[in-house]
Amino acid sequence: MFNLTRVMKKTILTGAMLMASTSLWAAEHWIDVRTPDQFQETHVEGAVNIPLKQLDARIGEVAKDKNDTLHLYCNTGNQSGKAEKMLQSMGYKNAVNEGGLKDVEKTQKMVK
Repeated sequence: MFNLTRVMKKTILTGAMLMASTSLWAAEHWIDVRTPDQFQETHVEGAVNIPLKQLDARIGEVAKDKNDTLHLYCNTGNQSGKAEKMLQSMGYKNAVNEGGLKDVEKTQKMVK
């Protein structure tokens, strides 16, 4: 005999497991890896400043989940490229080097 309640419970449980395994709740963060003085001059609105030398020790302050998307930038893209590699080696799956200020200014609102 068909048991609708049992089918619904199984469907809900399967859906919850799928959501947990695919990290649908992962967040996005903009991280400026330049110095605090450079950050004060201009930065992406909503960005967090974590200088490259402090990144490995402080990334947990921002990214609670290693599935979070981390948009990284600096002046030229060089330091953010190093940051991308560092975070990937630490297990962060979605670290993205967005390049330098000239690159991010094209798509992001800047604070000056």
